[in-house]
Amino acid sequence: MNYVMNKFPNLSPMPFVDNAEGIYVFTDDGKKILDATAGWCSQMVLGYKNQEVIDAMWDQMGRFCHIDHNIWRHREMEELAELILSKAPKGLNKVYFAGNSGSESVEAALKISYQVHYDQGNKEKSWIISRNQSYHGSTLQSIGASDRDILNFYQPLLPQRMAQISQHHPLYMMKPEESLDQYAKRSAEELENKILELGEDNVAAFLGETIMGQLQGDVPPATNYWKYIRGICDRYNVHLILDEVYCGLGRSGKVYCCEWDDIVPDFVCFGKTLGAGYVPLSVVVTKSEMESVIAMGQGRIQHGHTHQGHSLGVAASLAVQKIVQTEDQLNYINETGAYIKKELYKNLGDHPFFVDIRGRGLMVSLEYDCSDNPKFGENVFTKVRNDFNILISSKWHRISLSPPYIINREEVDAVIAATVDVFKKTAENFEIAKN
Repeated sequence: MNYVMNKFPNLSPMPFVDNAEGIYVFTDDGKKILDATAGWCSQMVLGYKNQEVIDAMWDQMGRFCHIDHNIWRHREMEELAELILSKAPKGLNKVYFAGNSGSESVEAALKISYQVHYDQGNKEKSWIISRNQSYHGSTLQSIGASDRDILNFYQPLLPQRMAQISQHHPLYMMKPEESLDQYAKRSAEELENKILELGEDNVAAFLGETIMGQLQGDVPPATNYWKYIRGICDRYNVHLILDEVYCGLGRSGKVYCCEWDDIVPDFVCFGKTLGAGYVPLSVVVTKSEMESVIAMGQGRIQHGHTHQGHSLGVAASLAVQKIVQTEDQLNYINETGAYIKKELYKNLGDHPFFVDIRGRGLMVSLEYDCSDNPKFGENVFTKVRNDFNILISSKWHRISLSPPYIINREEVDAVIAATVDVFKKTAENFEIAKN
Protein backbone atom coordinates (compact mmCIF):
# COMPACT_ATOMS: atom_id res chain seq x y z
CA MET A 1 0.00 0.00 0.00
CA ASN A 2 1.16 3.52 -0.70
CA TYR A 3 -1.01 6.45 0.38
CA VAL A 4 1.73 9.07 0.07
CA MET A 5 1.59 11.26 -3.03
CA ASN A 6 5.13 10.96 -4.36
CA LYS A 7 7.10 13.78 -5.97
CA PHE A 8 8.30 11.31 -8.63
CA PRO A 9 5.26 9.05 -9.18
CA ASN A 10 6.87 7.14 -12.07
CA LEU A 11 9.83 5.90 -10.05
CA SER A 12 9.86 2.71 -8.01
CA PRO A 13 9.48 3.30 -4.26
CA MET A 14 12.74 3.60 -2.35
CA PRO A 15 13.43 1.46 0.75
CA PHE A 16 12.08 2.52 4.12
CA VAL A 17 14.64 4.00 6.51
CA ASP A 18 14.78 2.16 9.83
CA ASN A 19 17.46 4.28 11.48
CA ALA A 20 20.12 6.90 10.81
CA GLU A 21 23.18 7.82 12.83
CA GLY A 22 26.27 9.89 12.16
CA ILE A 23 26.58 10.07 8.38
CA TYR A 24 24.91 6.68 7.79
CA VAL A 25 21.36 5.72 6.85
CA PHE A 26 20.10 2.20 7.62
CA THR A 27 17.32 0.91 5.34
CA ASP A 28 14.84 -1.91 5.78
CA ASP A 29 16.56 -3.99 3.09
CA GLY A 30 19.57 -4.32 5.40
CA LYS A 31 21.84 -1.73 3.81
CA LYS A 32 24.08 0.81 5.53
CA ILE A 33 24.40 3.84 3.25
CA LEU A 34 27.14 6.44 3.68
CA ASP A 35 25.33 9.71 2.95
CA ALA A 36 27.81 12.05 1.24
CA THR A 37 24.97 14.44 0.36
CA ALA A 38 24.08 15.47 3.95
CA GLY A 39 20.45 14.44 3.59
CA TRP A 40 20.31 14.76 -0.22
CA CYS A 41 19.68 18.52 0.03
CA SER A 42 22.89 19.28 2.00
CA GLN A 43 20.98 20.11 5.16
CA MET A 44 22.17 17.44 7.62
CA VAL A 45 25.44 19.24 8.27
CA LEU A 46 25.98 17.51 11.64
CA GLY A 47 24.71 14.19 10.41
CA TYR A 48 21.98 12.19 12.09
CA LYS A 49 21.22 11.81 15.79
CA ASN A 50 23.66 14.38 17.20
CA GLN A 51 23.20 14.01 20.94
CA GLU A 52 23.86 17.65 21.85
CA VAL A 53 21.16 18.81 19.47
CA ILE A 54 18.71 16.15 20.62
CA ASP A 55 19.31 17.05 24.28
CA ALA A 56 18.59 20.72 23.51
CA MET A 57 15.37 19.69 21.78
CA TRP A 58 14.28 17.53 24.73
CA ASP A 59 14.96 20.41 27.10
CA GLN A 60 12.88 22.77 24.95
CA MET A 61 10.01 20.29 24.61
CA GLY A 62 9.97 19.94 28.38
CA ARG A 63 9.10 23.65 28.61
CA PHE A 64 7.08 24.35 25.43
CA CYS A 65 7.32 23.35 21.78
CA HIS A 66 6.31 26.69 20.36
CA ILE A 67 5.08 30.11 21.41
CA ASP A 68 4.10 32.87 19.02
CA HIS A 69 6.87 35.44 19.22
CA ASN A 70 4.52 38.18 18.05
CA ILE A 71 3.11 38.29 21.58
CA TRP A 72 5.77 36.51 23.68
CA ARG A 73 9.55 36.48 23.90
CA HIS A 74 11.78 33.43 23.78
CA ARG A 75 15.23 33.79 25.38
CA GLU A 76 16.86 31.25 23.07
CA MET A 77 15.66 33.25 20.07
CA GLU A 78 17.67 36.24 21.27
CA GLU A 79 20.65 34.00 21.96
CA LEU A 80 20.48 32.43 18.50
CA ALA A 81 20.19 35.82 16.82
CA GLU A 82 23.21 37.06 18.77
CA LEU A 83 25.24 34.02 17.73
CA ILE A 84 24.25 34.37 14.06
CA LEU A 85 25.30 38.03 14.14
CA SER A 86 28.53 37.42 16.03
CA LYS A 87 30.43 36.68 12.81
CA ALA A 88 28.33 38.79 10.47
CA PRO A 89 29.88 41.37 8.15
CA LYS A 90 29.89 44.79 9.83
CA GLY A 91 26.51 46.49 9.56
CA LEU A 92 24.37 43.35 9.61
CA ASN A 93 22.79 43.51 13.05
CA LYS A 94 19.21 42.25 12.91
CA VAL A 95 17.74 38.77 12.42
CA TYR A 96 14.20 38.25 11.18
CA PHE A 97 12.83 34.76 11.83
CA ALA A 98 11.18 34.17 8.47
CA GLY A 99 9.70 30.69 8.63
CA ASN A 100 10.73 27.10 8.07
CA SER A 101 12.35 26.76 4.64
CA GLY A 102 14.96 28.60 2.65
CA SER A 103 12.25 29.50 0.15
CA GLU A 104 10.41 31.33 2.92
CA SER A 105 13.60 33.17 3.81
CA VAL A 106 14.04 34.38 0.22
CA GLU A 107 10.35 35.28 0.05
CA ALA A 108 10.62 37.30 3.26
CA ALA A 109 13.73 39.16 2.09
CA LEU A 110 12.07 40.12 -1.19
CA LYS A 111 8.93 41.32 0.59
CA ILE A 112 10.81 43.27 3.27
CA SER A 113 12.98 44.88 0.61
CA TYR A 114 9.91 46.11 -1.24
CA GLN A 115 8.20 47.24 1.97
CA VAL A 116 11.24 49.31 2.95
CA HIS A 117 11.20 51.06 -0.44
CA TYR A 118 7.42 51.50 -0.17
CA ASP A 119 7.59 52.98 3.33
CA GLN A 120 10.29 55.36 2.11
CA GLY A 121 7.90 56.63 -0.54
CA ASN A 122 9.50 54.71 -3.43
CA LYS A 123 6.40 52.70 -4.27
CA GLU A 124 7.45 52.02 -7.86
CA LYS A 125 10.59 50.16 -6.75
CA SER A 126 9.10 46.72 -7.26
CA TRP A 127 11.26 44.99 -9.88
CA ILE A 128 13.49 42.13 -8.75
CA ILE A 129 16.60 41.23 -10.76
CA SER A 130 18.26 37.83 -10.49
CA ARG A 131 20.51 35.68 -12.69
CA ASN A 132 20.18 32.89 -15.20
CA GLN A 133 21.08 29.39 -13.98
CA SER A 134 20.10 30.22 -10.41
CA TYR A 135 17.72 28.56 -7.98
CA HIS A 136 16.12 30.32 -5.02
CA GLY A 137 13.30 28.08 -3.85
CA SER A 138 9.85 26.68 -4.55
CA THR A 139 7.42 29.45 -3.58
CA LEU A 140 6.06 31.42 -6.52
CA GLN A 141 8.16 34.50 -5.79
CA SER A 142 11.35 32.46 -5.44
CA ILE A 143 10.52 30.42 -8.56
CA GLY A 144 10.07 33.70 -10.41
CA ALA A 145 13.61 34.68 -9.43
CA SER A 146 14.99 31.26 -10.39
CA ASP A 147 15.92 29.77 -13.74
CA ARG A 148 14.81 26.16 -14.11
CA ASP A 149 13.29 25.05 -17.39
CA ILE A 150 11.15 22.37 -15.77
CA LEU A 151 9.31 25.08 -13.79
CA ASN A 152 8.54 27.30 -16.78
CA PHE A 153 4.97 25.97 -16.99
CA TYR A 154 4.24 27.99 -13.81
CA GLN A 155 4.81 31.22 -15.75
CA PRO A 156 1.12 32.28 -15.76
CA LEU A 157 1.14 32.16 -11.94
CA LEU A 158 4.42 33.97 -11.31
CA PRO A 159 4.96 37.59 -10.26
CA GLN A 160 5.51 39.66 -13.38
CA ARG A 161 8.04 42.29 -12.31
CA MET A 162 10.99 39.90 -12.40
CA ALA A 163 14.05 40.25 -14.65
CA GLN A 164 17.28 38.32 -15.11
CA ILE A 165 20.82 38.94 -16.25
CA SER A 166 23.45 36.40 -17.25
CA GLN A 167 24.82 33.85 -14.84
CA HIS A 168 28.20 34.71 -13.36
CA HIS A 169 30.47 31.88 -14.49
CA PRO A 170 34.10 32.76 -15.32
CA LEU A 171 34.79 29.37 -16.93
CA TYR A 172 32.17 29.90 -19.62
CA MET A 173 31.34 33.61 -19.67
CA MET A 174 34.80 35.21 -19.64
CA LYS A 175 36.10 36.31 -23.05
CA PRO A 176 39.54 35.05 -24.18
CA GLU A 177 41.08 38.53 -24.14
CA GLU A 178 39.69 39.44 -20.69
CA SER A 179 41.38 39.29 -17.32
CA LEU A 180 39.36 37.90 -14.44
CA ASP A 181 38.88 41.41 -13.08
CA GLN A 182 37.73 42.74 -16.45
CA TYR A 183 35.19 39.94 -16.61
CA ALA A 184 34.01 40.72 -13.08
CA LYS A 185 33.46 44.37 -14.07
CA ARG A 186 31.65 43.47 -17.29
CA SER A 187 29.50 40.93 -15.48
CA ALA A 188 28.52 43.55 -12.88
CA GLU A 189 27.92 46.19 -15.56
CA GLU A 190 25.22 43.94 -16.98
CA LEU A 191 23.31 44.54 -13.75
CA GLU A 192 23.73 48.29 -14.15
CA ASN A 193 22.48 48.11 -17.72
CA LYS A 194 19.43 46.14 -16.65
CA ILE A 195 18.67 48.66 -13.87
CA LEU A 196 18.85 51.50 -16.37
CA GLU A 197 16.72 49.57 -18.85
CA LEU A 198 13.99 49.02 -16.26
CA GLY A 199 14.44 52.48 -14.75
CA GLU A 200 16.41 53.10 -11.57
CA ASP A 201 13.23 54.27 -9.81
CA ASN A 202 11.61 50.91 -10.49
CA VAL A 203 14.16 48.36 -9.22
CA ALA A 204 13.92 47.14 -5.63
CA ALA A 205 16.59 44.46 -5.29
CA PHE A 206 19.19 42.24 -6.88
CA LEU A 207 19.09 38.63 -5.66
CA GLY A 208 21.93 36.17 -6.12
CA GLU A 209 23.46 33.03 -4.65
CA THR A 210 26.79 34.13 -3.15
CA ILE A 211 28.39 31.15 -4.87
CA MET A 212 26.33 29.67 -7.68
CA GLY A 213 25.01 26.48 -6.18
CA GLN A 214 24.43 22.91 -7.25
CA LEU A 215 22.40 23.83 -10.31
CA GLN A 216 25.65 24.80 -12.03
CA GLY A 217 27.99 23.04 -9.59
CA ASP A 218 29.46 25.32 -6.90
CA VAL A 219 30.86 28.13 -9.06
CA PRO A 220 32.81 30.74 -7.01
CA PRO A 221 32.58 34.33 -8.23
CA ALA A 222 35.51 36.16 -9.77
CA THR A 223 37.47 38.24 -7.28
CA ASN A 224 35.82 41.65 -6.75
CA TYR A 225 32.62 40.64 -8.58
CA TRP A 226 30.44 41.20 -5.51
CA LYS A 227 32.26 44.44 -4.69
CA TYR A 228 31.38 45.79 -8.12
CA ILE A 229 27.80 44.59 -7.66
CA ARG A 230 27.66 46.28 -4.24
CA GLY A 231 28.79 49.57 -5.75
CA ILE A 232 26.12 49.45 -8.45
CA CYS A 233 23.39 48.63 -5.93
CA ASP A 234 24.47 51.59 -3.80
CA ARG A 235 24.48 53.89 -6.81
CA TYR A 236 20.86 53.16 -7.68
CA ASN A 237 19.36 52.49 -4.22
CA VAL A 238 18.88 48.80 -5.00
CA HIS A 239 19.01 46.30 -2.15
CA LEU A 240 21.54 43.48 -2.43
CA ILE A 241 20.05 40.17 -1.27
CA LEU A 242 22.36 37.17 -0.97
CA ASP A 243 20.90 33.68 -0.92
CA GLU A 244 23.07 31.60 1.41
CA VAL A 245 20.47 28.93 2.13
CA TYR A 246 22.85 26.32 0.70
CA CYS A 247 26.28 27.92 1.03
CA GLY A 248 25.94 29.69 4.40
CA LEU A 249 26.59 28.80 8.04
CA GLY A 250 29.77 26.79 7.59
CA ARG A 251 29.22 25.04 4.28
CA SER A 252 31.71 27.36 2.52
CA GLY A 253 34.22 27.15 5.37
CA LYS A 254 33.03 30.46 6.81
CA VAL A 255 29.87 31.36 8.69
CA TYR A 256 28.86 33.83 5.98
CA CYS A 257 29.91 32.77 2.49
CA CYS A 258 30.14 36.47 1.55
CA GLU A 259 33.03 36.79 4.02
CA TRP A 260 35.16 35.30 1.22
CA ASP A 261 34.18 38.29 -0.93
CA ASP A 262 34.58 40.98 1.75
CA ILE A 263 31.24 42.70 1.17
CA VAL A 264 28.22 43.69 3.26
CA PRO A 265 24.87 42.87 1.62
CA ASP A 266 21.55 44.34 2.74
CA PHE A 267 19.95 40.94 3.35
CA VAL A 268 21.31 37.41 3.77
CA CYS A 269 18.98 34.40 3.59
CA PHE A 270 19.68 31.33 5.71
CA GLY A 271 17.70 28.10 5.86
CA LYS A 272 18.67 24.46 5.58
CA THR A 273 22.08 24.71 7.27
CA LEU A 274 20.59 26.61 10.22
CA GLY A 275 18.64 23.80 11.88
CA ALA A 276 20.62 21.07 10.08
CA GLY A 277 17.51 19.02 9.38
CA TYR A 278 16.59 18.52 13.04
CA VAL A 279 13.76 21.07 12.93
CA PRO A 280 13.09 23.37 9.96
CA LEU A 281 13.95 27.02 10.55
CA SER A 282 14.92 29.96 8.34
CA VAL A 283 15.97 33.54 8.94
CA VAL A 284 16.84 36.75 7.13
CA VAL A 285 19.83 38.72 8.41
CA THR A 286 19.63 42.43 7.69
CA LYS A 287 20.35 45.93 8.98
CA SER A 288 18.65 47.90 11.73
CA GLU A 289 17.94 50.67 9.21
CA MET A 290 15.36 48.39 7.57
CA GLU A 291 13.54 47.96 10.86
CA SER A 292 13.66 51.70 11.52
CA VAL A 293 12.10 52.54 8.16
CA ILE A 294 9.26 50.09 8.76
CA ALA A 295 8.80 51.36 12.33
CA MET A 296 8.31 54.89 10.99
CA GLY A 297 6.13 53.63 8.12
CA GLN A 298 3.52 50.90 8.41
CA GLY A 299 4.70 49.94 11.87
CA ARG A 300 4.89 46.22 11.22
CA ILE A 301 6.57 43.82 8.83
CA GLN A 302 3.81 42.71 6.50
CA HIS A 303 4.97 39.13 6.29
CA GLY A 304 4.49 36.21 8.65
CA HIS A 305 3.69 32.55 9.19
CA THR A 306 2.09 30.63 12.04
CA HIS A 307 5.32 28.76 12.80
CA GLN A 308 7.91 31.43 12.07
CA GLY A 309 10.57 31.43 14.76
CA HIS A 310 9.35 27.99 15.86
CA SER A 311 10.61 27.52 19.41
CA LEU A 312 11.74 23.92 18.98
CA GLY A 313 13.49 24.91 15.75
CA VAL A 314 15.23 27.76 17.57
CA ALA A 315 16.45 25.40 20.30
CA ALA A 316 17.76 22.89 17.75
CA SER A 317 19.38 25.60 15.62
CA LEU A 318 21.09 27.18 18.60
CA ALA A 319 22.63 23.83 19.53
CA VAL A 320 23.67 23.25 15.89
CA GLN A 321 25.27 26.66 15.49
CA LYS A 322 27.19 26.40 18.77
CA ILE A 323 28.93 23.39 17.22
CA VAL A 324 29.28 24.73 13.68
CA GLN A 325 30.51 28.23 14.49
CA THR A 326 33.80 27.23 16.10
CA GLU A 327 37.23 27.77 14.60
CA ASP A 328 38.02 24.06 14.87
CA GLN A 329 34.91 23.08 12.90
CA LEU A 330 35.39 25.75 10.22
CA ASN A 331 39.07 24.87 9.82
CA TYR A 332 38.16 21.20 9.44
CA ILE A 333 35.59 22.05 6.75
CA ASN A 334 38.19 24.00 4.77
CA GLU A 335 40.91 21.39 5.17
CA THR A 336 38.61 18.51 4.21
CA GLY A 337 37.19 20.34 1.20
CA ALA A 338 40.70 21.17 -0.05
CA TYR A 339 41.70 17.52 0.37
CA ILE A 340 38.68 16.30 -1.62
CA LYS A 341 39.46 18.69 -4.48
CA LYS A 342 43.14 17.71 -4.48
CA GLU A 343 42.43 13.97 -4.55
CA LEU A 344 39.74 14.18 -7.21
CA TYR A 345 41.99 16.29 -9.41
CA LYS A 346 44.92 13.91 -8.87
CA ASN A 347 42.81 10.94 -9.95
CA LEU A 348 40.58 12.44 -12.63
CA GLY A 349 42.25 15.70 -13.71
CA ASP A 350 43.75 14.09 -16.81
CA HIS A 351 40.63 12.13 -17.76
CA PRO A 352 39.22 13.02 -21.22
CA PHE A 353 35.82 13.84 -19.69
CA PHE A 354 37.23 16.15 -17.00
CA VAL A 355 36.30 19.83 -17.30
CA ASP A 356 36.76 21.49 -13.90
CA ILE A 357 36.80 20.99 -10.16
CA ARG A 358 35.68 23.84 -7.92
CA GLY A 359 33.86 24.98 -4.80
CA ARG A 360 34.42 26.40 -1.34
CA GLY A 361 34.67 24.49 1.91
CA LEU A 362 32.65 21.29 1.89
CA MET A 363 30.84 21.99 -1.35
CA VAL A 364 32.87 20.48 -4.14
CA SER A 365 31.78 19.91 -7.73
CA LEU A 366 33.55 18.00 -10.48
CA GLU A 367 32.29 18.98 -13.93
CA TYR A 368 32.48 16.50 -16.79
CA ASP A 369 31.58 16.50 -20.48
CA CYS A 370 30.86 13.45 -22.61
CA SER A 371 28.51 12.23 -25.31
CA ASP A 372 25.51 12.06 -22.93
CA ASN A 373 26.06 13.99 -19.70
CA PRO A 374 22.66 13.29 -18.04
CA LYS A 375 22.90 9.53 -18.68
CA PHE A 376 26.52 9.43 -17.54
CA GLY A 377 25.64 11.22 -14.29
CA GLU A 378 22.68 8.93 -13.67
CA ASN A 379 24.84 5.84 -14.19
CA VAL A 380 27.54 7.13 -11.83
CA PHE A 381 24.96 7.91 -9.14
CA THR A 382 23.33 4.48 -9.42
CA LYS A 383 26.56 2.45 -9.42
CA VAL A 384 28.12 4.35 -6.50
CA ARG A 385 24.96 3.73 -4.49
CA ASN A 386 24.41 0.10 -5.50
CA ASP A 387 28.02 -1.11 -5.62
CA PHE A 388 29.52 0.88 -2.74
CA ASN A 389 26.50 1.83 -0.57
CA ILE A 390 27.43 5.51 -0.86
CA LEU A 391 25.03 8.30 -1.76
CA ILE A 392 26.43 11.13 -3.91
CA SER A 393 24.77 13.74 -6.12
CA SER A 394 25.66 13.06 -9.75
CA LYS A 395 23.48 14.60 -12.46
CA TRP A 396 23.34 16.97 -15.42
CA HIS A 397 27.01 17.81 -15.96
CA ARG A 398 28.57 17.49 -12.51
CA ILE A 399 29.25 15.33 -9.48
CA SER A 400 28.70 17.34 -6.31
CA LEU A 401 29.96 16.31 -2.88
CA SER A 402 28.45 18.18 0.06
CA PRO A 403 28.86 15.76 2.96
CA PRO A 404 28.08 16.43 6.61
CA TYR A 405 30.73 18.55 8.34
CA ILE A 406 31.51 15.60 10.62
CA ILE A 407 32.72 13.22 7.88
CA ASN A 408 36.10 11.77 8.85
CA ARG A 409 39.15 11.17 6.64
CA GLU A 410 38.54 7.43 6.30
CA GLU A 411 34.98 8.11 5.11
CA VAL A 412 36.20 10.84 2.75
CA ASP A 413 38.69 8.42 1.22
CA ALA A 414 35.93 5.84 0.74
CA VAL A 415 33.75 8.39 -1.08
CA ILE A 416 36.64 9.52 -3.30
CA ALA A 417 37.70 5.95 -4.13
CA ALA A 418 34.16 4.91 -5.07
CA THR A 419 33.58 8.04 -7.14
CA VAL A 420 36.84 7.70 -9.04
CA ASP A 421 36.39 3.98 -9.64
CA VAL A 422 32.84 4.31 -10.95
CA PHE A 423 33.66 7.43 -12.98
CA LYS A 424 36.44 5.63 -14.87
CA LYS A 425 34.51 2.41 -15.42
CA THR A 426 31.33 4.21 -16.51
CA ALA A 427 33.33 6.36 -18.94
CA GLU A 428 34.28 3.22 -20.87
CA ASN A 429 30.71 3.08 -22.18
CA PHE A 430 30.55 6.71 -23.29
CA GLU A 431 32.36 8.78 -25.87
CA ILE A 432 34.11 12.14 -25.71
CA ALA A 433 31.72 15.00 -26.36
CA LYS A 434 31.62 16.18 -29.95
CA ASN A 435 31.77 19.97 -29.69
